[in-house]
Amino acid sequence: MIALEFRLKLSSAYSIRVPYSYQCARTYPLPAPSTIKGLCANALWRLHGGEPVQILNDINKNSMIATSRTEYPVVITSCTVRVIPMDALLRQFAFTPYIDCMIVFKDVAKDLVKQIEESLKFSPVYIGDSESLACIIPESVNSEVKFNSVSKDKDVEVNALVKFNVVQNNTLSEKGVVLYMQDDPCSPEATLHRYIAPLRQKGDSYEPLVSLSFATSKDCIIVEGNLIKGLFCEVQDEAIEDKQRSRKKKA
Repeated sequence: MIALEFRLKLSSAYSIRVPYSYQCARTYPLPAPSTIKGLCANALWRLHGGEPVQILNDINKNSMIATSRTEYPVVITSCTVRVIPMDALLRQFAFTPYIDCMIVFKDVAKDLVKQIEESLKFSPVYIGDSESLACIIPESVNSEVKFNSVSKDKDVEVNALVKFNVVQNNTLSEKGVVLYMQDDPCSPEATLHRYIAPLRQKGDSYEPLVSLSFATSKDCIIVEGNLIKGLFCEVQDEAIEDKQRSRKKKA
């Protein structure tokens, strides 16, 4: 496995739409996995060119997980629904000065990872909507990470978004925020998966948690870089891919 981590510097408010938002496009406080994949695809396209949809498909096919965190509070604007009907969908916005991201790839994607690493150091990107510009701090782009296996029922401590189904003690959701995020933006059978973010809501803002501690519900892998310590279940991700392939064969 190969991983890339990097730090986003936000120059304006951003809006990462929660799927199926009605009347007002609510925003996630942190980038969803699909947002991070799209961000990498956008950076790669800007520097190397090519077919944007194909680039996104390649990243989605070769990536395993993506996760994010922040060390700073996230301020969220209110989402007021207007009484007067309008064609334009109102948006909710968020702001925090820096966001740390990580994306993990399969070993076969070494060349792709090198291209993305180069692109992240030079290409401007946007996060969420097309008006939310951001830049990546070049020196924060890092591919030197550690992978450690963790057995089921073992206690772990992470500091980034984690899938809810790898958490054995579900009361952890009381300490953070459960988010519903789209994990596979390229698949016609895309589904939403629950994630827990290391954030605690306080009114119109979210305060960051230093870490999340819990026992794992299955065998997992911890990936640790300079900024992010994340957790994912490799077996589960492979099972999902096999299930999608079998469905396509039946069709």
